[in-house]
Amino acid sequence: MLDLQTLHRRASRVLPEVVKTSGLFEHPMEQNQLAALLFPLRRKSSGSIRFRLSAGTVEAMKIRPMAYLQQATQARAALGRQQHPFVYRAWRMACLPRHWVESVAASPDSLQTSSVDAYFTTKTDDKALVVIVPDKSIALYFWKD
Repeated sequence: MLDLQTLHRRASRVLPEVVKTSGLFEHPMEQNQLAALLFPLRRKSSGSIRFRLSAGTVEAMKIRPMAYLQQATQARAALGRQQHPFVYRAWRMACLPRHWVESVAASPDSLQTSSVDAYFTTKTDDKALVVIVPDKSIALYFWKD
């Protein structure tokens, strides 16, 4: 079984370079889902993983988040030796209901606003989604092969 630090290092390869993270929230999935993400084999898989955004990324996204993410359209590294890094589409913004975000965030928020800004992109093959919620210091990666 992988420790959280090793899991974070390997899983963060799917994120663009400018999306810096400081760790994971907890073991986010069952071991077979985790293995499917980190050691892609020729079988269908799906799952999600929750990253904790670094303080630097949260701070950088406060002023002009879309400008910060504009060039973030390629993953840091490929998951496999014979593969290329994932390519993502242009980032978009959405206002999500606060209760949606609180269900995946580490702690409930005491703010009274009804929505929270989120930024998202998809892989060009539509098999993965990256969602960033700077106000909650969270980045989510969802995949379905």
